[in-house]
Amino acid sequence: MAKIRIDRTNSKEYEEVLVEIEDVDFDKDTINALLEKSLDVKTLISNAPLVTSESETAAKIDDSDKGMRYNIRRMKKESFLLDEIIAAKKEGKLDKFISPFDEIDVPLDTGGYVTVVCAYSCSYWARFVFKDCWDECAMNDEATNKGGYYKSMGRTHVLVDILPHIAQEWREIFKPRRIVEKINGERIEYEDLMWLPSATDVFGLSPEGYWKDIDEKVQLPIFNRERDRVKECGDKGTYPYWLRSVNAMASKRFRIVATNGSNTDSGAHYSTGFAPGFDI
Repeated sequence: MAKIRIDRTNSKEYEEVLVEIEDVDFDKDTINALLEKSLDVKTLISNAPLVTSESETAAKIDDSDKGMRYNIRRMKKESFLLDEIIAAKKEGKLDKFISPFDEIDVPLDTGGYVTVVCAYSCSYWARFVFKDCWDECAMNDEATNKGGYYKSMGRTHVLVDILPHIAQEWREIFKPRRIVEKINGERIEYEDLMWLPSATDVFGLSPEGYWKDIDEKVQLPIFNRERDRVKECGDKGTYPYWLRSVNAMASKRFRIVATNGSNTDSGAHYSTGFAPGFDI
């Protein structure tokens, strides 16, 4: 028995009908007669299922269709020159150029990049935090927070092992962040181009007194929800990561963000994720 397959293809550029006939030994004239007289090819073509091009949907929706309509959200990617962000800062329009939750792929000296998230922006400066952990490391090689973040191995790791890998043209626009700690009763002030966020940055002030940051008073807007605090660390998946705030109630521990986005602490000698930040 003859097998007949009819496909219709529609696109903006053309409309095409494909007719395939198998298992037929007749000559061309006989096949044409068979199609015209016996199979009513016009009817077959008009009733054949429509095969749309990749640029169109599989089925058209009639304006009179009252069925459920569904929303779809797509991430819009844009590009910019570094000079543009520098100009926006000089003109006092940086917050018009970049806003909290915006992500930027910052180049590295290795040829790759690290994704950072805008944590805060205003007219003349903006704050960024790594979207995920760069790596993992201990805050100190001993179980102590003596010396605070200022004298910690973790601070050295950020400044020596991570910061230099950021492309030079980006490091040139970094703005030093002033950090204040009270260590053994002494007020210590210093400035770093790259730093770990404080517990106040991520969670706000601690009513229970678990941390006592004296240089920050507000929570960064991108950390309001637990789901926005979690980070991954390479192929390890969601991973806890360090904050620079010492645990005010234990001399061996620093504050961290747990894998569920909540606040907790960890012994300084344990290896935990590093997701530093910087200002421009």
